[in-house]
Amino acid sequence: MDIILIIIWILIIAGWFLYKRAKIVYEELESYGIPYEGAINSYWGIIELLLMKRHFFYLIDDQYKKFKGQQIVPAFNLSQRSFMARDAEIIKQITIKDFDSFVNHDQSFNGDIDSLQGKMLFTLVDDEWRNMRNTLSPIFTSSKMKMMFGILSDCASDFMVHYEKKVKETGKLVINSKETFSRFTVDGICSAVLGFKGDCVENEDSELYKLSVRMQPVDIWSTFKFLLFFFFANIYKFFKFQLTTKEIRDFFYNAIVKVMKEREQNGTFRPDVIQLLMQAKKGQLKVQDKENEVNEAELSNFSANIEYDVKAKNTKLTNWTDEHYMAQGFIFFFAGYDTTQTLLQVTTYSLAKNKDVQQKLIDEVDEVVASLGDASISYETLHKMQYLDMVISEALRYWPPASATTRGCNRDYDLKLNNGKVIKMKPGDDVSLPIYSIQHDPKYFEDPEKFDPERFSDERKGSIVDGSYIPFGYGPRVCIGSRFALMEAKLLIFNLLRKFTFEVCDKTPEKFELAPNFANFELKEKIFIELKLRN
Repeated sequence: MDIILIIIWILIIAGWFLYKRAKIVYEELESYGIPYEGAINSYWGIIELLLMKRHFFYLIDDQYKKFKGQQIVPAFNLSQRSFMARDAEIIKQITIKDFDSFVNHDQSFNGDIDSLQGKMLFTLVDDEWRNMRNTLSPIFTSSKMKMMFGILSDCASDFMVHYEKKVKETGKLVINSKETFSRFTVDGICSAVLGFKGDCVENEDSELYKLSVRMQPVDIWSTFKFLLFFFFANIYKFFKFQLTTKEIRDFFYNAIVKVMKEREQNGTFRPDVIQLLMQAKKGQLKVQDKENEVNEAELSNFSANIEYDVKAKNTKLTNWTDEHYMAQGFIFFFAGYDTTQTLLQVTTYSLAKNKDVQQKLIDEVDEVVASLGDASISYETLHKMQYLDMVISEALRYWPPASATTRGCNRDYDLKLNNGKVIKMKPGDDVSLPIYSIQHDPKYFEDPEKFDPERFSDERKGSIVDGSYIPFGYGPRVCIGSRFALMEAKLLIFNLLRKFTFEVCDKTPEKFELAPNFANFELKEKIFIELKLRN
């Protein structure tokens, strides 16, 4: 009992010091003309997160909406000076124009959080990030995506065969879209990235699928560790906590490092990401190759990342450890698993709820199918489907896979506001980019709650303000895996609409409502839709 009392008192005292620290930070911001509601609101937000009473997304969106008309406001943080950008021009400024002052993500999310995740491209900083980004970028060019396209096409074909059979057996097929599309994306990653065929779609009791679910835990213990690192990093490190379990580490070691060593010994070649990592290791990976050349501009996606010169100092990495290779495999489980299954959920739900949009997309699909004859769709043909790109782009605006991202200030910087004030930013400050909120701001998108792919038509997409549409982030630090995620999603949507329509059923929720946890897209009510065979 005495120990419990001691722990309670420690938490109370620590909480008090955090509150006082936050109060000083926010009062300092007030001198720049930045309004705030008081540190106690942020403190309560931490409690709500820890107790899993509310989703992190709602705290961000509430903060955005409270300060209408402001360019920048205090962000949700107790341990450092933290801002939220509410203005597209500021987002463009810090992510592109003045990128050298904001090279990294929030620097509190660093390599100390986990020995594996800390070596992902997302968490690396400064020159180590520049060199890694420069090394990995060729993996995600159109020519390399085309190389993996055939593998993903086989996964999509297997998916279609399985579900056509199911719907013919039952006459009516209602799917849990998250589970259904997650199984497809895991199979796609295993085939195109890790070099082996998964069994998640056909085998409902797949151990591989169960492991993929455990890779992204949403339980209170994981949330506690995550928040502990942010606000009491020394305690986190003292107890040697890790976010990644031994089971997951072992999986990536066996699936990547062990396979790389076996291929090197046996001289085995397979057109997948492991092979590309092996080339990167030797400094042999090129941005393009004439044998597989693709017109990048012609086949660009509106939502896909644009590659910038990141001013890397080294073109060949010589200090990679096994965990570096394992960590890059993790990238594909973020880009190819969670991002893609979220995009597929949002897209199919939106098409089921907007039959006019679905019919227009079906017309485009049918036109492409007729032009193919007996041939399968190619990488080039898929990426030239204009209305499909418009639908996917709007799905990413309507509900992006991540609610926000961050940029950390790495040197003294003067941020000039329209009111004439100048915020003297310091190294260690961070700026939150509220992806969902700015993409739903009527200042930038008329009638933002309407699902309207026409926003991205040739006639209208030119009016989209730079910095207001950022589903994968913006600038040189944009998500490197966006092309893979988009290719995977488009391929399955095309194949599904060849055979099925998406229908609302009695288990389809009226709207998205997030479950109270720290995950990006975890709904209170699962999205069920009916797959109905076309005549």
